[in-house]
Amino acid sequence: MLAGCGSHGSSTAATPAKKKCQPNAKAVRARTRLEHDITVLRSAAAHPGRDTFKGNAAVNHATDRFLLDVGTAPVDLLVKNRLIDHAAAAVSPACSQCFQALEAARPIPSIAHSHTSVCVGKRD
Repeated sequence: MLAGCGSHGSSTAATPAKKKCQPNAKAVRARTRLEHDITVLRSAAAHPGRDTFKGNAAVNHATDRFLLDVGTAPVDLLVKNRLIDHAAAAVSPACSQCFQALEAARPIPSIAHSHTSVCVGKRD
């Protein structure tokens, strides 16, 4: 009866174990830098300017810095996408244009069509 329900006996033996990848030093430094950028974004957005469409100079500068760092960071695309989530949440009440720029920087098409390994930036 169990075989008729899709059970194939022991499925754990047939499934290969996934390797956990250790990120290289550059990826660790890049992620630390991006997390620092998000902290700066949060503090800059805590003092919104008069115009929430354009934001203030501190939010604009912090968004530019984050976008530059996330564009050049050797981290996994899913990690980039999640960090952009955090950055967008930080600036959304203070700067609509910054929020739109962060949304446009998402690597969603690359994630959908990516056939690379889980470890990005790992040396073989």
